[in-house]
Amino acid sequence: MGKLKSILIGAAAICCAVLSGTSTAAGEFVRNAAYLSAGVVDEEGSVSSETSADESSVPTESSHISESVPETSTESSSASASYSSSNTSADAESSASDSIVTSTPPPAPQKRGKVITKNRVDGTDDEDYSQYTNKSGIIERLNFGYFDNPNIITLSSGAQIRNLTEDTNEDLLAASAELPELGSFEGFKLGSEEPQVLIYHTHTSESFLPGGDSFDPEYPIRSSDDSRNMIAIGDAICNALAERGVSCVHDCRVHDYPMFTGAYYRSADTMLEDLEEYPSIKIAIDIHRDGILNSDGTAIAPIAEINGKTAAQFMIITGCDSPETEIPEYMTNFKLSCLLQNCAETAYPTLARPMLFDYRNYNQSLFAGDLLIEVGSQGNTLDEALYTGELIGNVLADAVERLAAPE
Repeated sequence: MGKLKSILIGAAAICCAVLSGTSTAAGEFVRNAAYLSAGVVDEEGSVSSETSADESSVPTESSHISESVPETSTESSSASASYSSSNTSADAESSASDSIVTSTPPPAPQKRGKVITKNRVDGTDDEDYSQYTNKSGIIERLNFGYFDNPNIITLSSGAQIRNLTEDTNEDLLAASAELPELGSFEGFKLGSEEPQVLIYHTHTSESFLPGGDSFDPEYPIRSSDDSRNMIAIGDAICNALAERGVSCVHDCRVHDYPMFTGAYYRSADTMLEDLEEYPSIKIAIDIHRDGILNSDGTAIAPIAEINGKTAAQFMIITGCDSPETEIPEYMTNFKLSCLLQNCAETAYPTLARPMLFDYRNYNQSLFAGDLLIEVGSQGNTLDEALYTGELIGNVLADAVERLAAPE
């Protein structure tokens, strides 16, 4: 058997000497037959390589590129060498064709945006939550759905606005189709370190009930622990923005503790300081959570099922101009709200409750591009609100991309 193998190697070597300078299928087959006989490659004769995205980028599916020699028979190398020349040539050409793998290069990884965190203080929460065992309160979990009444405006995406102003539904619907003018995006690229979005919190310490169908009416729904309160939701929003290549500022300054009264005056100062420090900011969002209780004390937890997970519904509040509110550029905020409503409804149907358009200010007279968003209610769980924070970050990123590249 050893002698026969030597004869085969010698014969293959002669063929290789003739064909080594060619790239024909027959030449390729003969070379591989020689390598197989000599034990240089195994019977599968293939090598694979894997490329993956940079670890700092958004994870992407790896692309696998196979580089293989023509397939050989599962029989012994002696049997392979006994093929007739005509069959060998045809089989080699077929195998060579099969071995060519074309692969579209994966898209370049999205450069992550930058999160600039300001005024974070590691708050402590010494509350003994285990003592709240009186479960006399009821939590009702529901999706607010869509409404049909004269105060409701339905946008092109199906998202809705609750209009409690004297502006007509017809005028507002026409305005909703226009993009807000929020400053120049000239030269803006995803991954730029210049922040486009500011996230801050007037009522920083708002928190959530632990979940379930009931709750202790004495259970605290405010916390100084930034892993439980609105700062945690802001973190989720900012991380999602950064993953999409949108840089942002997260100001974690506490405005409602130890004194609740005057929180909006204090948060207004914070917002103006941030806008002065980072003039590239186009959008400022004051992140809250709502408080919804029925007259019988039932806590309402607004929810939506998104991609198989339960999220807390969110609601945008936008103020209208009046002698009391004094928001001369209110229509810019309104158009921005409509853009976010449409982006949310397109990506995550029913995640957004109808936008509230009313005679309210909430510091919106200070900056055209400032909105208030209520993430869930006290009846929602922290996990539901955190998931919604991630989704809101994606919605904001969609809006920034739309503003940066209008049709």
